[in-house]
Formats: sequence, C-alpha cells, structure tokens
Amino acid sequence: MTTNKNTSKKQLLAGLISGMILVGTSACNPTVETTAKAGSVEKAPVEAPPPIVSIQEIKPESHNSKITATGTALPVRASFLSASVPGLIMEIQVKRGDRVKKNQVLLRLDAGGFALGVQQAEAGLAAAEVGVRTVERELKRFTRLRQSKAVPGATVDKVQAQHDGAVAQRDLAAVGLRMARRALRDATQRAPYDGVITMVLKEVGEYAPAMPPTMLMKLVDTSSLEVQAFLPEREATFAKVGAQARVRIDSADVERVGQVIFVSDAIDPGVQNFEIRVSVDNADGAIKAGAFARLEILRQKIDQALLIPKQAIARDQKDQPYVLAEHDGILQRIPVKLGEHTDTRSLVLEGLKPGQRIVTSGLADLRHGQKVRVRAATQKEGQ
Repeated sequence: MTTNKNTSKKQLLAGLISGMILVGTSACNPTVETTAKAGSVEKAPVEAPPPIVSIQEIKPESHNSKITATGTALPVRASFLSASVPGLIMEIQVKRGDRVKKNQVLLRLDAGGFALGVQQAEAGLAAAEVGVRTVERELKRFTRLRQSKAVPGATVDKVQAQHDGAVAQRDLAAVGLRMARRALRDATQRAPYDGVITMVLKEVGEYAPAMPPTMLMKLVDTSSLEVQAFLPEREATFAKVGAQARVRIDSADVERVGQVIFVSDAIDPGVQNFEIRVSVDNADGAIKAGAFARLEILRQKIDQALLIPKQAIARDQKDQPYVLAEHDGILQRIPVKLGEHTDTRSLVLEGLKPGQRIVTSGLADLRHGQKVRVRAATQKEGQ
C-alpha cells in the first residue's frame, strides 16, 4: 500500500514539472502560437474603378436669342371725367363696371339755369341783329346824301362808325349764344370714348363745382393694353420700336403677340434701366387692366450658338459658373460665361468650343483631374 502511494505522488509531481516546462517554453518562443499562420500571404487593398459619367458633345446650332422681362398691362386710355360747368347732379345713368359707348350719356346736371342762359343769349343776338339792320339803312341813306353833297363827309363817317359798332355787338351776341348752348350741352356728361366705368365718385344731389375741377367718375379703355416693362441698360441696343413681342398673361391664361410701340431715350441712373411699352390687342376683354405680364422680345438670331443643359453647370465658392470637360478619361474644369436661359438649357457666351465633351451628371461628386469612365450621351440629353 505504501509503495503504491509513493508511486502516485511521483507521477503527479512529474506531470506538474512537465506542464511548467511547456509554459516556459511557450513564453520564450512566441512563434510557436503562430506557426499555423506562417504559410498565409497578406493581400494589398483593391483600388475602386473610376466613376461612370454621362457626357455631351458641344455642337453649334441656330438659336433665337430673346429678351425676357416682366411688366404690367395698363389700359391704353384712362380718364377722370370732370364737370365743365358747375351744377347740381340730377341723374347718374351708369354704375361701376358698366361698359359704355362713345357719346353715351353718363350723368346730367341741373340744366334749368343753362336753358335760361340760352334763351337770354338768343334774345340778345336778335336785338343785336335788329340794331345792325337799322344802322345799315341809315348808312345807305347818308351815303346817297353824301354823293349829292347834301351832308358833310363827317356825318357819313359817324354813321359808318355806328354801323361797325352794331356789327361788333351782333358778333359778340353770337359768341354769347354759342357759349350758352355749350354750357347747356356740357350739363350732360357723355363718354368721350368706348370703355368701362371703374369709379363713380359722386352721388345724385351733390353739387359739382367747375373750379376747382370736380372728378365725377373714371373711364378706362381696355380694348387695347400697353404692357409697361423696364429693361436693363445692356438691352438698349436690341430694344427697337416696331419689334414683335410675345406676351403671356398668367392670370388670364392667354398668350398673344404684341408690338413694341415705345422705347425710352433715357436710362434711369438709379437702377440703370429704361422703359418700354408693348401694345396688345384686348378686344375680347380677356385681360384685365393691371395684370402681371411676361414678355419675350427677339434680341438677335445666332447661327452658331452653344447651348448646354443646365445640369452640366456647377458653381464655385464665388458663385462663378463652370463645367467639367472630359478628355481621354480625365476631367478638366472650365469656367464659362453664360447668357440667357431657357427652361432646360443655357447659352454659353465664353469658355467652350464646338467639339468639347462636357459632363452632364453627378458633378457634385467629381473634381478637376479625376479619372472617369464615359457612358454614351446624345446631343438631346438635358434639352
């Protein structure tokens, strides 16, 4: 029994010593743990392929360069009607919004006093004519007496002067009658032209003095409109009287062709622009006076214009436009000067040449000098 116990203790001690030797050996030789990995090879990182971009070749084309502007459609005529003679308003025959014709009665003043004035003037003229006829007979009689030397020449001259005075009085009475009749006529206010009553400023029973002038109502003629717009100074060379203009009225959903009828000779020094007027027919009354209008006027025809899609244009930190041109798979940043814009394209004035290929997609993620792969694009892309 004693011998077996001693043998077990020796075996346990030998096992502990062997384990300690293995641990020490591993600590002194770390390559033992990585021996299994010695045969593996570490791979280099894979480079991402260049991005794919759409491009468009720049080709010249015919283009009608246009001036665009906004303005206000004004009535061709607008008048505040006033009383030519004073009087009490007896009748108003129109109301706001009524369409009226030329010479249509709008308003009547109390004409009783003016009618009496006509009668008085007629009587005065009749009396003056009687006086002229009386003096004419006297002049003829004294002229015959003078020929027979029955009266001196001074007497004839005196009668001649009386005759001339009577004729002047008759002429004065005739003028008075015309004035009286005009006053009577002016007591009735008539429309000076076809139009629409937009304001009625007086009521029946009110007194309308002639001095100072009293505004009775407002009449506007909208059968034709004038679009008033202001163009920047740089367009002064191109805006010409007689040029056609396309006019768009959003509120009426109509588009019409008008004509430039006025171009100001003066440029406002404060804002560096000038006024133009475009005449537009409105016989159907579809456009309301005061409506907002959009104008397009032909500036010039360009035979070799370079137009690029708007999505091909980027801007730098100074808000200057540029494009990215592709050549042999490398991008080049090219500053450009732009002209007018359509809904989808912009006119290039400087910076590009026919035949160059520009990127039309993904500009935000691209940079100058970057390698790219090209995906075919047509000339119509972006148009």
